[in-house]
Amino acid sequence: MAGELLALKKASGLSFAQLGERTHYAKSSWERWVNGKQFPPRAAVEGIARACEQDPAALLALWDRADGERASESEAGEDARDAADVAVEPVRPGRRRVLWLSVVLGVLLAAGAVVVAYTAFASDDEKPRTPKPAVKVAGPATGCTGTGCEGRDPKKMNCGADAVTVRTGSIPKDLVIELRYSKACQAAWGRISFAQIGATVVVNNSDGAAQADVVHYDRDVYTPLIAAPDDGSVWVCAALPKVGDKEGPRGCTGWFIPSREK
Repeated sequence: MAGELLALKKASGLSFAQLGERTHYAKSSWERWVNGKQFPPRAAVEGIARACEQDPAALLALWDRADGERASESEAGEDARDAADVAVEPVRPGRRRVLWLSVVLGVLLAAGAVVVAYTAFASDDEKPRTPKPAVKVAGPATGCTGTGCEGRDPKKMNCGADAVTVRTGSIPKDLVIELRYSKACQAAWGRISFAQIGATVVVNNSDGAAQADVVHYDRDVYTPLIAAPDDGSVWVCAALPKVGDKEGPRGCTGWFIPSREK
């Protein structure tokens, strides 16, 4: 897994710091993941693929296979440790009769349990069986949800943990516009890359709320969070700075409605 991440990073020309800005993971974390010191989370693998403008499907397939191999190796290691911990005690002649009686008793109890279970199910064939409750997997811990996220930093609220880029746009020649969405936070934000100083980015929702930011230095910037309700829409627009009295070029992403993406 580390080899693929390293190759992707080198091909993109991005530094660890730039990866951190584009994916909201610390540059120290990227250093450990790319150099093979630690196995990366699945969301981070998707994040680096999108940050490098690559389709994440192939990289996520490699992650799934590597994660499965790690799980198999872990189980094999535990089985080996369990086997090493079992001490076989020789059976003394005086205990053989006791052990034999224990085995017979265990067989009789097991047979009795089978008969009881069979009788119970045979008499209740027409009764509906209660389904087992589904196991719910908790999402990432976040600092806010919905309208409570308005105006907050997505990185500080941990909304980047499960975030994905759901819509993109551009302004020729280089500026890239992204709409980032976090299901756990029920919120979204806008991000622009390869922009010049003075470029602006604005994220909007169908409730009339908006959040914006301006490139003051470097070439990347992202907006504060905005609520992204299931049945509402969110989108991002960006514009280059004015040239004299003339407005700079402008572009937007498409609309994103969370309930229609499920």
